[in-house]
Amino acid sequence: MKTRLLPLLLFLLCTCALAAQEKEPVPEGWRVGAGIGLDITQLLQINPKQGAGQNRLGFGSAINSFAKFRRGRLDWDNTLLWQFGLQRLGAGIVSQGLTSKIPFQKTVDELRLGSKYGYRIKEDGKLFYSVNATFLSQFFPTYQFPDIYSGNFISDFADTGRSPLSKFLAPATATLSVGIDYQPNENVSIFFSPVSSKFIIVANDSIASRGVHGNPVSGEANELGIYPEFDNIDPQIGALAQLGYANSFLEDDRITFTSKLGLYSNYLRNPQNVDVDWQNSFTYALTEHLQFTLFANLFYDDDIRVRITDYSAPNGTAGLGKRVSFTEQILITYARTF
Repeated sequence: MKTRLLPLLLFLLCTCALAAQEKEPVPEGWRVGAGIGLDITQLLQINPKQGAGQNRLGFGSAINSFAKFRRGRLDWDNTLLWQFGLQRLGAGIVSQGLTSKIPFQKTVDELRLGSKYGYRIKEDGKLFYSVNATFLSQFFPTYQFPDIYSGNFISDFADTGRSPLSKFLAPATATLSVGIDYQPNENVSIFFSPVSSKFIIVANDSIASRGVHGNPVSGEANELGIYPEFDNIDPQIGALAQLGYANSFLEDDRITFTSKLGLYSNYLRNPQNVDVDWQNSFTYALTEHLQFTLFANLFYDDDIRVRITDYSAPNGTAGLGKRVSFTEQILITYARTF
């Protein structure tokens, strides 16, 4: 993402920071919480009228959890977010000549882990020496069969013997950073590391040889888009800035908003093109533990090609390229804090 877009992202997050409300000090020790969200859609039609539509069965889920430890000068935050969804449209078999039934398609699959360990420089200060680690991958494999049936699937439903397009650790992105964390209050965190390591990992040779997940490839690709030479890991060194905001509003903290913006510049390749990872969560409490939750994530990595959305193209995509990727999910969530 070009650097001229960064001032807008920083402005939006800093605006939230200025509106932060000072809370009572967080008690020492462990605080653990988790939210589990589900959305289910189902439609069955038997002998449907002409133009009435088709069967649909789908579900989505999200697990959002945290574990925080605070004692004296120590501050350790851990987070986990997994978003997953499947759907099946229609009924019967894929096509004549195939006995495979209409399969479930993957709609979203994203696993995120984060851990930040800080040590307060002064007893009552707002600056921390900090170590920050993040991990991003998928959980289930993804298969594509453009010549049989369009979509992303979690299994080789037609027994073609093809390798998956992606799977756990192929790809994955991991960062490890050492820097300074500034926490002016309980709502805001501003972390900066001038020397941050980042690794794009594709721990599967057949997937890495495609060269679509950001790992280095060389040589001339064959007619199937497979490169003869490739690396499974792309190590990078650069600078990382991470801004976090979390706050509750209205009576009894009925509305909760959290936002985490990560900006990374790779010193070794195109440092002016900054990678962006912006995670947002909006929650409205319906009851004590039942919540309406909206997730909205924006992602850009200058080394990763994504499917370009084009609603005039078949299946809504037109090739691969470097673009901003946006994901939004609405759920009814059950949440508990311990």
